[in-house]
Amino acid sequence: MKKYILFVLLIMTVIGAQAKILMPPYLQAITTNSVYVLVESDSMDTVFVDYGRTMVYGKTAKESIVLTTDAKVPTFVHKIKLTGLKPNFGYYYQVRQGTIHTSGYSFHAAVEPGTAYRLFWMSDCRTNTSIHDKVAKLAAATYPQVAIYGGDLCSSADYVSWKKEFFRSDEMDLISKVPFFNATGNHEGNGPNTTAFLQSPESASKTQQYYSFEYGDLHILVLNTELDLSPGSDQYAFAKEDLAAAATSWKVVVSHMPAYCAGGHGEDTTMIRMTTDIFEPNHVDLVLSGNSHFYQHNLVNGIHHLVIGSAGAPLDDPGKASYTLVSVKDYNWAVMDVKYSRLTLTVYNAKNEKLDTVEIKK
Repeated sequence: MKKYILFVLLIMTVIGAQAKILMPPYLQAITTNSVYVLVESDSMDTVFVDYGRTMVYGKTAKESIVLTTDAKVPTFVHKIKLTGLKPNFGYYYQVRQGTIHTSGYSFHAAVEPGTAYRLFWMSDCRTNTSIHDKVAKLAAATYPQVAIYGGDLCSSADYVSWKKEFFRSDEMDLISKVPFFNATGNHEGNGPNTTAFLQSPESASKTQQYYSFEYGDLHILVLNTELDLSPGSDQYAFAKEDLAAAATSWKVVVSHMPAYCAGGHGEDTTMIRMTTDIFEPNHVDLVLSGNSHFYQHNLVNGIHHLVIGSAGAPLDDPGKASYTLVSVKDYNWAVMDVKYSRLTLTVYNAKNEKLDTVEIKK
């Protein structure tokens, strides 16, 4: 009997040891009543997320999407949806798999229209990881409730690049409590790791590649400039219908490649056509992009086109066009304070020095 008990205990120990959470959990696709918790593990064993208004938790979610990375020894990203949240309420959560459980983390559910909040933006954080580390730490100190990234999170689509350049300690500390959305860049692309490591919200696009969502008084359309944007394409049709139907106080478009840009990689003719055909007729207020590695504020036909394009990528030389208001060669990131009748976007460098303030009123 004793031998049998020891054997069972040994088997349980081996099973427990087989499941290993490989990095802290992080948050995606936040809404007023739900959020996804993403957890990378070396096992497909069930991942549980305990969550609630206090650290006693009280609720547990386990139903998940599990996708595989292309690491040499494939890993598994579990995407667990937490439901039943209340708008703008704070929540705590922890993750369990087998005998392992993480520390406790916290976040806020998305706010409803009429509620002021702060948003964090960065793009192109690849290559110079020390700059990315500084930006992530500075951003966390501003206490944003949500983040939007403009793509090129890492230098290439391979697993090692994702882990070394994007999923860094300061970044993980930030996104474990601040949910982020991403517009796919040309460097990470649309491959298996991007699919595994990111989760977009459900939207009328019916795809994870491009989508829209609302957060407070913002309607945000996230485009994928790595896919077809020409008239007649599915993405073009979705963008046109989506912005026409949006009824929020503010309309914002996010893309990796900007329409208007002086210097760096320059203008993008496809995005310019999207702007003239769709953004302008539907009264878009702001377009946020990256790709060119500097800060630039361009104003065209009433729309502010901001290139906030290096939280670590090698700096490019900015130029100046007839539509350019501000152009600065420096690392950059931004926070946006959102109110029903006013957007205030403040751009900083990696030394936390202010580069520009853009204020839009209604």
